Amino acid sequence: MKLPLTPRLTSPFGRDLLLLIAGPLIWMVHFLGIYIVNALACARPDSAFAMQAGGLPVSSWVIIAASVAAWMAMAAAARHAARRSRRENAPDGARFRAWLTGALCVLSALAVVWQTVPVFLVAACG
Repeated sequence: MKLPLTPRLTSPFGRDLLLLIAGPLIWMVHFLGIYIVNALACARPDSAFAMQAGGLPVSSWVIIAASVAAWMAMAAAARHAARRSRRENAPDGARFRAWLTGALCVLSALAVVWQTVPVFLVAACG
């Protein structure tokens, strides 16, 4: 028997699991992204990321935009889970999974807030 090289998310378990951990996954991508942006801005002070725009470096504006996008994606994941749990043919435990997805999205959104606040309090390469 030959196993597929790529995992399939066609089973309900795979889709539910991906939706369940959507918030922490979005947070992880955001975390990695902001550190890459800051690293590029600080490593190359003459780059476009280090230029000032509106009183903040461009890297800070990119981080703010990434944070807004992360919050929107988390809200969409939580809303999608809530809608799936309200269907008439929703399986047992769907409401709990929707609640857990929402809770993980809220926790991850707070982590994104925690990562975004230093943009306003600390110099980009300080």
